[in-house]
Amino acid sequence: MSVPLQHTKLLNAAAREVLRPLGVTQKGRSRTWLDDRGWWLGVIEFQPSDWARGSYLNVGVNWLWNPKDYLSRDFGGRVDGVGHGLVRYESDEQFSPLARELAMIAAEQARGYRDLFPTIDACARELRKAKPRQLSRSLDAGVALGLAGDTPAAREMFGRYLAWFESDEGLEWRNDHDEATYKRVQLLSALAQDVPTFRRRIREDVYDARARLKLPPVELPF
Repeated sequence: MSVPLQHTKLLNAAAREVLRPLGVTQKGRSRTWLDDRGWWLGVIEFQPSDWARGSYLNVGVNWLWNPKDYLSRDFGGRVDGVGHGLVRYESDEQFSPLARELAMIAAEQARGYRDLFPTIDACARELRKAKPRQLSRSLDAGVALGLAGDTPAAREMFGRYLAWFESDEGLEWRNDHDEATYKRVQLLSALAQDVPTFRRRIREDVYDARARLKLPPVELPF
């Protein structure tokens, strides 16, 4: 087993001090921390650099209604809070306060996402702001709106992806992943007409995602 580098030790120590009291947990021995909200995950990554010692900070939301065995930031991303971009390690004395500042910024971001997405209805209100060309966000908006019981708006959001896939642009650029997504979106768009059935399907998808990511069972609010 490799021994963590000194700057990684300082980052982990700062994260334990600042994030753990919020209920945010470390993913194994990695530099990724998870804020488990049941149907979504807050994902905090103290991302290493390929060319220098230090850390970037990425904070976002992973929607668990898209089953997969890896983490993603479906909403959010890079946070430039301490200087810009990479926070470099030069010495323990120099980096230790910066590591804590990064952890504090991460905590603030995590609380911000909790405030932004406390309920399905709040999530639906936020995600429906997706622009027509934001296809992935439109799909997530469709799921949230379907769970909230707004069938027409959900189907409109799903329709954006279906229309793109069937367009000349979609024909030119789509890949195997898009083929699978298209079939799923067709199904979800049809199921959205029956809200209880739609919610049951999304519950199954969330439970599937949680199992793949080895997350504990939870009660879902839909």
